[in-house]
Amino acid sequence: MLIGHKKIIEDLEALVKKDALPHGFIFTGTAMAGKRTAALAFANFLECGVFAPPAGDAVLRDAKIIDRAFMKLLDPDASGNSIGIDASREIKNFLWQRPNASARRTLIIDDAAMMTNEAQNALLKVTEEPPASSLLILIASDAEGLLPTILSRLQKIYFGTVPESDIAAWLSKEHGVPAAKAAGAAKQSSGKPGFAWRLIFDKTLAKNIAYAEKFLNSTEAARRDIVKKIIEPDDFNMRVFLDAVIFVLARDNSFSKTLPQSSAGQMKRKIVLWHKTLALYGKIADFSLNPRLQLENLLME
Repeated sequence: MLIGHKKIIEDLEALVKKDALPHGFIFTGTAMAGKRTAALAFANFLECGVFAPPAGDAVLRDAKIIDRAFMKLLDPDASGNSIGIDASREIKNFLWQRPNASARRTLIIDDAAMMTNEAQNALLKVTEEPPASSLLILIASDAEGLLPTILSRLQKIYFGTVPESDIAAWLSKEHGVPAAKAAGAAKQSSGKPGFAWRLIFDKTLAKNIAYAEKFLNSTEAARRDIVKKIIEPDDFNMRVFLDAVIFVLARDNSFSKTLPQSSAGQMKRKIVLWHKTLALYGKIADFSLNPRLQLENLLME
């Protein structure tokens, strides 16, 4: 179910009715606000006439998603932290085929900013001469991670936050979450439906939030050992951990023991940490990134 974003839905439907769809979009804005869900819902609308994600196990014949999980299927030995050049072949193979049940073949690239420069340059050729029956949707919370030449060729649609009341109602109605628990998750989510859902159902995120709290509370002397414990598990995922760090930074001052005591000093430190964490988030696709060193340096003055 797509939560909020009524104006975006109306605008996309209007473009279809006027036969004025461009060859591609960039869905950008707030992380976990519904960009991927909206892309799937739009593909379903083009194929089945219903602006909602495909129900149950239904599979769209004229839509495909390229993401890091898909890249892992192509190359099981890959890190899973980036979308590489192999994606370009999948994109071309899919978009150059004629649609089966829709007027457009919709190719969705999730976490598009995680594409390597090589993959983005290959994608650029597709945006320059797209097949008439194709639609490309790039999903990127931070569109600045994309090449300027790609940004200039696709229409940007911004997704903002969703009201807490809508998120709480969705959790209760669609997922059977008790009202009080749903309201609490909605409040903590900062207007992000996907994050609210993960706060309740994603045990990995909960574990990483606990790690993030310890990390942000750590003294310089203890930090190396804490970072070692964080990255030691085989299932450690840098992106999920940084999601948790960003969540704790936005949530409260639970890590304030290591910060200056004045509120002004705490806020300044918070802002610096926030920007450093976002900058590190944008480097995840770099194969040479050393998680231990990067995390140890993140809290350095």
